[in-house]
Amino acid sequence: MPRTDRSPRRRLDPAQRRDAILDAARAAFATAPYSAVGVAGIAATAGASEALVHRYFTSKAGLYLAVVAESIDELLTRQVAADTALGSRAAVRLRLATSIEVYLEVIGSSPVGWAAPLRDARHEVPGAAELRARARDRYVELLRGILGLGTDQPRGSSPSGLALHGYLGFLDAACLAWVADGCPPEQRGALVAMAVAALAGALDAVGTAHALT
Repeated sequence: MPRTDRSPRRRLDPAQRRDAILDAARAAFATAPYSAVGVAGIAATAGASEALVHRYFTSKAGLYLAVVAESIDELLTRQVAADTALGSRAAVRLRLATSIEVYLEVIGSSPVGWAAPLRDARHEVPGAAELRARARDRYVELLRGILGLGTDQPRGSSPSGLALHGYLGFLDAACLAWVADGCPPEQRGALVAMAVAALAGALDAVGTAHALT
């Protein structure tokens, strides 16, 4: 039966179609929690059919995991690029503050989607928590590089590893409060300063030398 809608689908090659679906999904999950997003809406935005979405990503969960993985890679790429632009001779405090600023920019662009899994972990998609845990480990290594800390001990088992993971927990908790306030830009400076001080305090508490003060 011929289609009767007035918005004919664009003819795209498979890679372009997949990218269009990912773009639509990224926008949808950025503005609503997982449970409130439907495959039909994503397909319509991408100019595709639901069957095509399932062909590329198997399920809504598979599509969500693809978006999460892509978002994590983009964040870390942006943080590395920002740090590289500063140069290794830049003050450690500035390098850390810059990485936090990049994180706040990402959160501010999609606060609902970022906060949803932290506010209600019970509805987290299987596999997403593992992706985020691996991303946290990667970011800890980025922090170790910024701070000049060694990596000879297993991740998280050393005092400095505990301090770094604890700092990330503090940062996310503070960012949740910031999101609840509507991400006011005037609070960003204080949030960055608090996060830097939190990490410095954690490293001081475990006797790890650093250059944040």
